[in-house]
Amino acid sequence: MVADMTEAPNSESQLATGLVEGLVRRIDKCLRATTLYSASHPMYLRAVEELQSGFEPVWAELGSLTLQVRDNGFVWQSNLVLPEGHTPDSISWGLFKEGIRSITLTQGVEEEEIVTFLGLVQRARTLTDEEEDDLRTLLWSADFQFIRYKVAELGQTDGEPMGGTPTADSAPRLTAKEVRESIREDTADEGVYGQSDAPGPNAAVNLKEFESTLYFLDKGEIDYLKEEVRREYEQNLNENVLSMLFDIFETQPDAGARSEIISILSDLLPHLLNSGDFHSVAYLISEAQVVLSRAEEMLPEHQRPLAGLTRTFSRPEAVGQLLEALEVAAIEPSTEEIEELFAHLTPAVLSTVLKWHGRLSNEDARTSLAGAIARMAESRPAMGLALESSEQVVVIEALKLVEERGLQGVGAQLVGLLEYDDVGVRVALVQALAVGPTPQTMAALVTLMEDPESEVRIAAVRALAVKRFPGAVPKLEEAVLGKKLRSRDLRERKAFFEAYAILAGESGMSKLEGILLRKGFWRPVDSDTRACAAMALGHVPSPWARGALQRAMKDRDLVVRSAATRALREDPQ
Repeated sequence: MVADMTEAPNSESQLATGLVEGLVRRIDKCLRATTLYSASHPMYLRAVEELQSGFEPVWAELGSLTLQVRDNGFVWQSNLVLPEGHTPDSISWGLFKEGIRSITLTQGVEEEEIVTFLGLVQRARTLTDEEEDDLRTLLWSADFQFIRYKVAELGQTDGEPMGGTPTADSAPRLTAKEVRESIREDTADEGVYGQSDAPGPNAAVNLKEFESTLYFLDKGEIDYLKEEVRREYEQNLNENVLSMLFDIFETQPDAGARSEIISILSDLLPHLLNSGDFHSVAYLISEAQVVLSRAEEMLPEHQRPLAGLTRTFSRPEAVGQLLEALEVAAIEPSTEEIEELFAHLTPAVLSTVLKWHGRLSNEDARTSLAGAIARMAESRPAMGLALESSEQVVVIEALKLVEERGLQGVGAQLVGLLEYDDVGVRVALVQALAVGPTPQTMAALVTLMEDPESEVRIAAVRALAVKRFPGAVPKLEEAVLGKKLRSRDLRERKAFFEAYAILAGESGMSKLEGILLRKGFWRPVDSDTRACAAMALGHVPSPWARGALQRAMKDRDLVVRSAATRALREDPQ
């Protein structure tokens, strides 16, 4: 890039000040988009497109545009076209403090160079003290063809050419690193900390010289100052800014001001998310709801976007992007911040979170998200929506959550899953139904005893036995005495016999004894079924059951004798 050291010729055209103001504001907006968004983000691309189109009317009137850089904005033909303050986001102040006093843009800059220029301005804001570059070195390295600028060095008047011969009174320009090293050398004798009684000629003030004076601070005052400094640095500046914006919105009914604030809030939301400041995002969403209920003279065009902040962020694609960032550790908020944020979102967000939680490989992300899931699960509407989801993985995760958290009040949604096609869902459903035994959930478990899948039937029978539900006895007795059960695998037969013995108790002993000892109607029973009856009698704490098992120990069938022996060994008496 070549620094132009001559004043740009005054344009003879009659370009309106408003036209220049519009272009400069587009430049400022594009710089903000460069700060907030990635190069592929739609908002960034739109800002660049608007900026490039803004040059067309300017070139129609002028061959070039020269802007004077001041600490409070840009000046064109004695008009202040972009008033700004001394803030880190002020483009004019950033250029001014780097010594740039004027910028000339010529036709062709809109193609690529203006975007590159703004990118370098943003990069200069993030440079650390350890880096040797500054804004001017970055601009010089870019070697622009359509941008010229004038620089004022230290010891020179504004507009004096860069690289001029310094006068005898001029001081050499030091980098930040050199300044710190110089300070360290000056304080090498520890004079600044009061460690030396004989500081050198260039040393800083020695605090020991003042400790005994009348006006030196006492310990209480020093502690107070330390506490105030700590409190100041611990403040959440983002939250302070949001609070001021909402205060202005609420107290100023002007439609233009409110529209501008909504635009700012919309721009801030992705920035806060990208930086991982979930606390401020939660504050933004919650305060928006408060303002909606309190602000007077609210117009529909203001009410809709404010109310839509929560809905927008609760959309599956938005939540998915956030959880993906957690997975790759692009942001690392605390568990408390995640819980606080998700607490302000709509109940539907739980379905998306459950879908992602099962696939996260980042253990820290899973742990952080677990607290938010547990908190959201306490909401009955959220759990109801998750259980009614059309996605299998969401339903399974929701059923596991019901079981793990012992959640109540979702019986209707659970019963609605009895006919679910997937076996895994129905197995998980059994465990969820058993969490909160109610007549409705227990009746559903009895229904699942006749499920087409053996795994589901076994799980349902065992759950009924654990919950001691007497209403299952008629169905169990029908299965134990019937022939259908004998054609099923041994594991299922054991489950049904044991559940029947536990729930029927002494009233079912005579039937189990008849099967075991081949009495009456049950004489032609196979050895496996008789062994199941023996194991079932072992769950009945009764002398009668013990006597039947002792007689079975003399049976000719080895399988029956072995089962009876084991049942007596495990006798609950």
